[in-house]
Amino acid sequence: MGERIKKYWFPVLSFTITLLAALFWVALRINHSGISKFLGADTNPSFLVMNLPVMVTAAAWIGFGFALAGLKVWSRKKWPAVTAFVIGIVMTVAAVAVIIFGAKDYIRFILPHFWESVAVSGGIIAFGLILLFPPKWKNGLKYALIAAVAAAAVVIGYELRPCTLSYEPVVYAVEDEYQIVFSTSDNAVGWVNIGGKEYYDLYAGSMKSADKVHKITVPQEVLDEAEAYSVNYRQMIYRGPFGGYLGELRSQHYKFRPVDSSDGLYHIAISDVHEAVEAAAAAAAATDARPLAMDTENVDFIVLLGDLVSMVETEKDVQLANELAFKITGGEIPVIYARGNHEIKGEYAEQLYKYVGSKDQQYAYTVTLGDDDVFAVVLDLGEDHEDDWWEYYETAKFDLYRQEQTEMLEDILEEGEYENYRYRLMACHIPVVYVDKHGYFESFRNDWTALLNQMELDIGLSGHKHVLWPLIPGQVEPNTTLVYNDAYSGSEGKVEGGYLIDFNFPNFLVGRRSLEQAGGTQGNGYDQYVCLHTRADPSGGFQISNYVNSEGRTLNGYYPFGNGIFNDIPTDLKRPEK
Repeated sequence: MGERIKKYWFPVLSFTITLLAALFWVALRINHSGISKFLGADTNPSFLVMNLPVMVTAAAWIGFGFALAGLKVWSRKKWPAVTAFVIGIVMTVAAVAVIIFGAKDYIRFILPHFWESVAVSGGIIAFGLILLFPPKWKNGLKYALIAAVAAAAVVIGYELRPCTLSYEPVVYAVEDEYQIVFSTSDNAVGWVNIGGKEYYDLYAGSMKSADKVHKITVPQEVLDEAEAYSVNYRQMIYRGPFGGYLGELRSQHYKFRPVDSSDGLYHIAISDVHEAVEAAAAAAAATDARPLAMDTENVDFIVLLGDLVSMVETEKDVQLANELAFKITGGEIPVIYARGNHEIKGEYAEQLYKYVGSKDQQYAYTVTLGDDDVFAVVLDLGEDHEDDWWEYYETAKFDLYRQEQTEMLEDILEEGEYENYRYRLMACHIPVVYVDKHGYFESFRNDWTALLNQMELDIGLSGHKHVLWPLIPGQVEPNTTLVYNDAYSGSEGKVEGGYLIDFNFPNFLVGRRSLEQAGGTQGNGYDQYVCLHTRADPSGGFQISNYVNSEGRTLNGYYPFGNGIFNDIPTDLKRPEK
């Protein structure tokens, strides 16, 4: 035995290193486009640049092939194992470099794929070894029966384990309805009870039971009047064609506070969290450290502006909006949701609509809150490049989607429902009134801004750029190249490159993983965050907005293009009530 170990330790080491390196490069595929971008794909989409990550992955597997050959011919030739070892080391160093210089924010997405493939490969190797070198068990049948009984016990225990709420409810506002979303730890039937009336999670007349996420639509006026609701669920242990087994009934009760603008409105806007859930929740909850702009005790609603997660690869990712929203609201106030471009990426992206507020599986719609309190229009510019961008591999058709939203805005203006509401806002992850230096979907942004200007909006909320920009009408000449405020940029005459469209309502760019308007841990930190708090007084005809960080401090900052500094940011409402 000692001689065999001595003889084969190096081929086995080469085999292990090359296999792990090859599997990691396969798991790294979600960053292949990032590698190409780093190599210059945006300006030089050559065959080598575009395909180098795949070629490196293939090289890693070629190294594994040499390792297999080394196991077979080691007694005669050593060069295959040595070659495999060298390739494995090179591939490992290359993978580490990719992580350090660009993919460390995505390691949480890479590792699950890697460990899953390692487990599968380990199982295949173990099975092959058993076939080639079968163990000499004396009581094989007995052990097989014991293993079968143990496996059956595990399966039965898994099926009968208690069913609990894995994600507590969030009340999303869509048009004149609420969509109450909650999730269970197992497949279950679910419903909500409001004032003695039950509303079910149905599919064509039958209670849905093959899912863990439950989305139940209720009329706004019903929940507003009741100011309370309960979520109810029963585990679906087995559903057969002519019978089945349900678990015990479980219920959880929640209070609810409808929007009421009679004492002012208070809302919080959050964008570009990118998994920094605790920090974002802390910034939203930091009420004591801010100067009170008016006598508003409680938050009326929150606006989630997208990119809460870097990609929607797992159920945990797709649930992050609900995790964050419940931490802030406790299921007790409405939430308005706008999709970010990073929530278009990943295996769960096409299922996102089930987990958040949406209309007909899309993310462009209006919202009304209260009898005449709030009107909101939610827009979705989709991805942040044109449809023919190489990273979308010919799947993007967002121009059609954007055109539908242009028609939606025209319909909103024609119908005029917005005119009945005291406070009006726009929410869109990618800024509408700003055109970047590349000019992406410039025509849509101009058309949308012209239509939004006619709605007499009080505020526009966006994110995407990871900056804290208050954009106030009249502060900068429209349609001219933007030049940064010297104090904001730190250098005189620095050109931003984009331009602002001629808009007539204040716009705030929201969401930064930092403690300040500039600098800080942006890009890597998950324990710092800044969001926007706004208090509006429709009776007084004004509102005050503050950027607040996760330490509870209101920021002192600079207007990015116009002159001046801010702490409180006052803006007038369009329809002051006398």
